[in-house]
Amino acid sequence: MSNPPSYKIQLLEDIDQFRQCLEIQHLAWGFSDADILPIRSLLICSKIGGQVFGAIDDSGQVLGFLNSFPGYRNGKVYLHSNMLGVRPDFQNYGIGRQLKLAQREEALSRGIELVEWTFDPLEVRNARINLELLGAICRTYLVNFYGPSSSHLHGGLPTDRLVAEWHLNSARVKSRLGSAPSPPAHSDGMASLEIPLSIQHLKSAEPEAAARIQSGVRERMMDLFERNFFASRLAIDTANHKATYLFESFEQSNPVT
Repeated sequence: MSNPPSYKIQLLEDIDQFRQCLEIQHLAWGFSDADILPIRSLLICSKIGGQVFGAIDDSGQVLGFLNSFPGYRNGKVYLHSNMLGVRPDFQNYGIGRQLKLAQREEALSRGIELVEWTFDPLEVRNARINLELLGAICRTYLVNFYGPSSSHLHGGLPTDRLVAEWHLNSARVKSRLGSAPSPPAHSDGMASLEIPLSIQHLKSAEPEAAARIQSGVRERMMDLFERNFFASRLAIDTANHKATYLFESFEQSNPVT
């Protein structure tokens, strides 16, 4: 890895910056034009209480961006984080995490204490960031949420998603952001679910196997969520090429306070 890029995180308002966000969507996900979040949506998002953050280098290039829309549920305002993308040449430098930290700080400054977003439960890297590094939890499974996708990353599978709940002021989140968490460990009362360490190869080489894995994950997670469990941790086992979700009972371990 070369030297980390120099950049600053700021709210985006300029049309040219929004245009660069479209380019990032093409590069990071390989979306067709039909699946791209357009400039006008980013502009509106920035004007109605949402967020559009960018990581901008010294030349004005947007290296990565994040956007969220305002939502309202149970008498409270929250944010739905819609996209977070980084140019491929600048991935693995921690830009995504810095964008999330800026999102949290700005939301808390307005009294907003919940941010939600969706992610593919089979994508281990994203799951680890969300559960282990950010301290989000998951207790909702959405079947084929976005419908057919033009992104090659999805491999033609249904776009099943977990909903990440990021309770910004919770002890869990503060602990995760303050220091690296201890290694995940299975304890009494917890449930578990193993998934492949990398699903991308199966999506292209053995799509039927990938579909069976997705179906099994869907069935298991939906059953656990119905029984008031939540996804809490993700253990990585590189030697055996697998990852393990760990689930806790919401009644016994309230993670939102």
